[in-house]
Amino acid sequence: MRRRGITVLLGAVLVALLTWQALSMDVAYVVFSPGPTEDVLGSEEIDGVEHPIITADTEFPSEGQLRLTTVRVKQSVTLAQALRYWVSNEYAIIPRDLIYPPGESEEEIAEEQQADWVESQSNAEQAALAYLGEPAVISVVADSAGLLEGDVVTAVDGTAVTSLTALADYADSETTVTVTRDGAAVEVPGVVLGDADLQSVHDDPYNIEIDTDALDIGGPSAGLMFALGIVDRVTEGDLTDGTVVAGTGEIDPEGNVGGIGGIQQKIAGAADANAEVFLAPASNCSDAVTGAPADMTIVRVETLEDAVSALETLAAGGEVTTC
Repeated sequence: MRRRGITVLLGAVLVALLTWQALSMDVAYVVFSPGPTEDVLGSEEIDGVEHPIITADTEFPSEGQLRLTTVRVKQSVTLAQALRYWVSNEYAIIPRDLIYPPGESEEEIAEEQQADWVESQSNAEQAALAYLGEPAVISVVADSAGLLEGDVVTAVDGTAVTSLTALADYADSETTVTVTRDGAAVEVPGVVLGDADLQSVHDDPYNIEIDTDALDIGGPSAGLMFALGIVDRVTEGDLTDGTVVAGTGEIDPEGNVGGIGGIQQKIAGAADANAEVFLAPASNCSDAVTGAPADMTIVRVETLEDAVSALETLAAGGEVTTC
């Protein structure tokens, strides 16, 4: 019996050691947790000087806040940590390969994130100007599909066009494109517009500037909040109605809002910032309502127009479409 007891004890010790070793091993996952939020209507300090994030030649004040939201990414995760994070709505366990694709270095991924961050601001400005009704031109960014860099597209098969969306029906077929080139109208036959490198640029009579040098953030998901910040800054009234509004979502130059990752963690971060309203992309709605605070209104948005309309409706005491 004594020998058997020793054997059982040694077996238990061995199992404990193996369990401890397994729980201490890193797993092929990363963890999303709530990150900081930033008020796009506010300012950030650089070398002791306050720099407003959004500026324009003519500005209107707001009493509340429009806060972009972020997530933190924990790259090294043990099995024990993964199990603990798994049961919490404030954390998300994500396969590492989805965030850091094999074959790409961390430096390459960081560069992509930075490029997305810069593009999100450009898209936000164009979406805001489109919402404000400023005219646009479609220009050719680089020689492509028989068009020359600097050409301004004015018509396709004789039909006037003023937005990239209007070109979707012509993406895969040969067309005759009318452009303004060196001040003269030129017709270019045999153009497949899906192969052309084009951009839509709106007039900017407000001289809008977005200064994010002090923000250590990457990725495209702040686009919606930048666009809202621009609209609020250059128009009379106060979209926030004196409250804290947070949100997230990619945005394209036409104002369409796309889904993002880490929605639950961003809502948790917004709650920490005392946000009363959270603007969520429609495609993220099912995840957004899971674990959302009972006193926070989760608004479903598909476009910038949806977001502006919802905030105006809430300010007037009306009902909005929620997730």
